[in-house]
Amino acid sequence: MGGSLVELYTQLEEKLGKETAKVLVEAIEELTEEKKNFLKFELREELLKEVATKEDIKLILEKIRVLDEKIEEKIQSLEKNIEEKTQSLEKSIDDKIQTLEEKMDRKIQTVRVEIQEVKSEILKWLIALFIGQATFIVGLVFTLVKLLK
Repeated sequence: MGGSLVELYTQLEEKLGKETAKVLVEAIEELTEEKKNFLKFELREELLKEVATKEDIKLILEKIRVLDEKIEEKIQSLEKNIEEKTQSLEKSIDDKIQTLEEKMDRKIQTVRVEIQEVKSEILKWLIALFIGQATFIVGLVFTLVKLLK
């Protein structure tokens, strides 16, 4: 018995007698113990509502695992999508480069043809000038020969 129960027992013993005081103090002690146990149980129940149990943690871990799988699937999907877009862009760039190369080849060919035409034109003029000059020289020589005779 605690200190306060001893005092209660002593006071009850004087008024009610030894046997009755003992029964009454034991009943009070038993009720106090029951009340204490009941309060412990209620407190435990309240704490269990607030604290995560092993099952709660297992559920949370399972949800995390499922979310992790979904995230991994999404990442793989995004990687695949990026890879496809990258390949598409590479093909598009290759096609544009090919088109530009073909245009450059046509332009180069056009420039070559124009250069060839200019060469031909210059050659015609050179031949015409050569013939004209040769004719002039021949005429000059004949004129000199006639003058000197």
